[in-house]
Amino acid sequence: MIGAWRVLAAGLLIVAAVPCVPRSAGAHALVLESAPRSGEVLTPPPSRIFLRFNSRIEQGLSSLTVTGPSGRPIPLLVAGAPEGAPDRLVVPLPPLQPDTYLVRWKVLSADGHVTEGAFRFTVSPGP
Repeated sequence: MIGAWRVLAAGLLIVAAVPCVPRSAGAHALVLESAPRSGEVLTPPPSRIFLRFNSRIEQGLSSLTVTGPSGRPIPLLVAGAPEGAPDRLVVPLPPLQPDTYLVRWKVLSADGHVTEGAFRFTVSPGP
């Protein structure tokens, strides 16, 4: 009888310890490349936002927003990724005035992890 209690106690300890085991975060979709780049100053303004991730993303469940001067959102239409490029998010931009813009992205990777981030770029009035 004592042996059965020891087995049960050991099993309960294992079950209690499982949540403490660290999990790998390597499956998250991270930005490898962007255009414009974070902090970039551009003349003329970009015609699109381009993001390339380290893994495939679910296009239909991912989003990107651009906020302009005074926190005003810029109306966007998310275009699908180019053929054969499921790791990219490409968004055409309307003409932008000189100012600083904030890009926020949120993507769902193919394995179900959601990641998000933000960066700024500036459109210069030019020479």
